[in-house]
Amino acid sequence: MGDLLPPAHRPHPLPFLLSTPTWSTGLLDPDELVNRLDTYRRLGARPGECDFALALLRVGREDRSAAGAAAGRARGLGTAEGTRLAQWLTSEAPPLLTDRQQTSDIRILLECGEVEELQADFPREFRHLGRRLDAPRDGWCYRHWDINLRRHWLALLPERRELVAARLLRDLSSVAVDDERGVAAILPPLAESGGEAGEAVHLCLAYGLGARHPEDRLAAVDALLVLASRGQLDVDRLGADLGQLVRRGAVKPTRLAESARTAAATGAEATVWRVLRHALPDLLADLTTGGTPATGSTAAARGLGELLGVAAECVERSGARGELPHLAGVSDRRGASRLVAEARRLRDALNREAAA
Repeated sequence: MGDLLPPAHRPHPLPFLLSTPTWSTGLLDPDELVNRLDTYRRLGARPGECDFALALLRVGREDRSAAGAAAGRARGLGTAEGTRLAQWLTSEAPPLLTDRQQTSDIRILLECGEVEELQADFPREFRHLGRRLDAPRDGWCYRHWDINLRRHWLALLPERRELVAARLLRDLSSVAVDDERGVAAILPPLAESGGEAGEAVHLCLAYGLGARHPEDRLAAVDALLVLASRGQLDVDRLGADLGQLVRRGAVKPTRLAESARTAAATGAEATVWRVLRHALPDLLADLTTGGTPATGSTAAARGLGELLGVAAECVERSGARGELPHLAGVSDRRGASRLVAEARRLRDALNREAAA
């Protein structure tokens, strides 16, 4: 086709792609992007519209100092793309505002409004990335979020993992609710990605910790440890999410106990206890009147006994002390079931005097 056009109208091949990532996460170094735009300027090459848009989505903005310095250089190029890049680098990605929805089944999912910064000044094909997200129904398919390319989503938005997590959430819930296999493999890359780690990321992690298959639970544990090592794990939020999901029956306590035990075995006993400290009170509250957990089965009660056993071991090894709401009511119950025995063990560990 190009050979049929007059020489002045033939498309010129791009010298290279502006959007090629610097790192395996998909992130593009801002200084490197400025250097590429400078080379385009010197060569008289015109950036491709979609290539430049993808470069903007990938370029790093979290390091405000580096982004600001690169913005100054970009502005000095004197090109339209340099000016646009400078504007992008000096802005910050706003937090994703989500609305929690409890579905007609046992899931907890999220909705969010449009991401305005992904609407203006982007090619039409890219605007779907920031469109409104409604809590998906069974069989729902996100337009322009092809599940066959799911492993590449983070490389498209390497500093917007909360946005990616919100769209992963329905699929990720299936590893716990529907016993599907393999979806949780995305969790470690999600933890290693950039941007806010908020409600969507932590709900994805909670479902992964309750996955049916061991490899999915192990992926979730890896993600938990990565977030904890980076200081990005909100133990209060994760614990509260797990408590709600167990009460609704979306996460089985036996599976959560296995995940917690695996994480604790890496030396993260204190972290695991801090998570369980926020998950257990609601579950124990269901037992204070002498009943069974909210899921209503004796199997759930046995699973809660296993979870209390992991919590007790974490407290014993970490030296944590304090009170746990509703624990006394369960530990004072009659009988010698594992549930009661582990509740007493946890109570004693929390009340044990520090060794002299």
